[in-house]
Amino acid sequence: MALPHRSALVGMTALALVTAASPALAAEPTGAVRNAGGATAVADSYLVVLKDNVVAPGSVGDTAQRLRARHGGTIAHTWTAALRGFEVRVGAAAAARIAADPAVAYVEQNHTVTISGTQTNPPSWGLDRIDQRNLPLNNSYTYPNTASNVRAYIIDTGIRTTHNDFGGRATWGTNTVDTNNTDCNGHGTHVAGTVGGSSYGVAKGVQLVAVKVLNCSGSGTTAGVVSGVDWVTRNAVKPAVANMSLGGGADTTLDTAVRNSINAGITYGLAAGNDNGANACNTSPARVTEAITVGSTTNTDARSSFSNIGTCLDIFAPGSSITSAWNSSDTATNTISGTSMATPHVVGAAALVASANPSWTPQQVRDYLVDNATSGVVTSPGTGSPNKLLYVVNGTATNDFSVSVSPTAGSTAAGGSVTATVSTATTSGSAQSVSLSASGLPTGASASFSPSSVTSGGSSTLTISTSSSTPSGTYPVTVTGTATSGTKTTTYTLTVGPIGGCTGAGQKLGNPGFESGNTVWSTTSGVIGQYGSSGQPTHGGTWNAWMDGYGSTHTDTLSQSVSLPAGCTSYNFSFWLHIDSSESTTTTAYDKLTVQVLNSSGTVLATLATYSNLNKAAGYSQKSFSLAAYAGQTVTLKFTATEDVLLQTSFVVDDTAVDVS
Repeated sequence: MALPHRSALVGMTALALVTAASPALAAEPTGAVRNAGGATAVADSYLVVLKDNVVAPGSVGDTAQRLRARHGGTIAHTWTAALRGFEVRVGAAAAARIAADPAVAYVEQNHTVTISGTQTNPPSWGLDRIDQRNLPLNNSYTYPNTASNVRAYIIDTGIRTTHNDFGGRATWGTNTVDTNNTDCNGHGTHVAGTVGGSSYGVAKGVQLVAVKVLNCSGSGTTAGVVSGVDWVTRNAVKPAVANMSLGGGADTTLDTAVRNSINAGITYGLAAGNDNGANACNTSPARVTEAITVGSTTNTDARSSFSNIGTCLDIFAPGSSITSAWNSSDTATNTISGTSMATPHVVGAAALVASANPSWTPQQVRDYLVDNATSGVVTSPGTGSPNKLLYVVNGTATNDFSVSVSPTAGSTAAGGSVTATVSTATTSGSAQSVSLSASGLPTGASASFSPSSVTSGGSSTLTISTSSSTPSGTYPVTVTGTATSGTKTTTYTLTVGPIGGCTGAGQKLGNPGFESGNTVWSTTSGVIGQYGSSGQPTHGGTWNAWMDGYGSTHTDTLSQSVSLPAGCTSYNFSFWLHIDSSESTTTTAYDKLTVQVLNSSGTVLATLATYSNLNKAAGYSQKSFSLAAYAGQTVTLKFTATEDVLLQTSFVVDDTAVDVS
């Protein structure tokens, strides 16, 4: 830690007091400010995110005032639900000092966000399209319910709540951008009309709530949008959906707020953006994987030329030339285009699903919409985009379920056994009892489930046991779930080797290059991400794992469990590591990264390596270690990064692998 370093500075200052009349005091520690500068930066405005394990929700206000009293500035917003933090209006130097406070997770510059652009076009057709699989349109829209028990939060420019199309169902929620509690732009009213207008809406009975975060020109700040999301998270009446037809550059604070709001049970639809085919994964909040990110189509089912694309999209919906309510009068309409117009079609459909299934999680709502979307009809969807077009399922939802197995493959020597988790989910209607069985086993092998039946949504442990006479080979084992609605199957690949032989060779880590985002790995908050624009480029791809770098007392972890087959020759664990640091010492390791092997109980079996600020260097270097000592075991590989009270050190990991041969 750097306390001895700081003590040395104090000693030098004391000496100066004796020998000089005007001593120079030691400078206060500073930390890094994320996403600083750029064309959209809001001058002298910063988002301060506090550490959840240090500051309780009820202490956010006091902590903000403590930091303001020490460093100056004005507190503009505080947040306690979607995340814990506040916006402070203060100079850059003070913001850097705030970033070094032990209670602060990070500080990020505030930026402007805008509505996801529009253009005037001919009349609407979107409702007609989403209730049928294929063109041509049939001049009707049929829907399963009106979602009268659902709240839809329109995070936008506000809503003209008196508009006739809302029939008294629209109310004012909050305003985080100005003092004008009306929609003085029109965008929010148009979006609300598509979500839930009686004439133009998908969910014709939904309760609409205005959350104004954008001003009369359709722009706002990250701080204002986060404040709106925080209000929704604290006040939402469930079942609830939320529409965000807005966006800006990549922003960790906004992403975190939306993600936490989804975790609180609110289904979010996000506009992919209108940058003419750009990658939606480079914008916020569109890149939040837990939400439903929406691209736009035309009335010929082509991707709208303005619509963003990429793997962060979940679904397409009509977005070109959409007619809906407008803000100029209680009967006004307008016809405009954008992913802003596509998103409320999906949010309205999400309200219909949530109405019929009020206990469903946002993930279940998202999966239902994506699974039931029409596949293969969108022309030129763009590289990485899913070819899925929104479809509103009509009629009473029939009971249905799904079954999956994780991991999907395993290996053992003859006479051994393997285990896997079989998971079920309710994909439509109500939960039902599902009995489990397995077939396709090799000679001498048997399968058991604990428990042998589950209620859909539950899971069971599958154990496959082999005998010494089980022949070597690879066998596709069919796992079957049987319920009153029918059967579902999934495949588990079993590899059996000779006694003492090597089975299951190959690369064993899941999501090894982090390109699937925050999946498979267990991490502290904000470790896995796309940090190229924040000064931490990847070794390969667009995602990496960035630990520490805060310039204050902080610990980050990154871990994954891996099963190592017995009887193999080589077990090589490797990763690429980059270290940069503001520490200037060449002798003292203040900030450290340890790489450890743990057993299933969390006991450390070995520390493979320890790195520190002394190892800082340009670029990445590959590190490799043998795991042969743990053959036949399931172990956890864990990175732990610790940072002391000042001067940042960043430990960035990418392209990991456990290669068994």
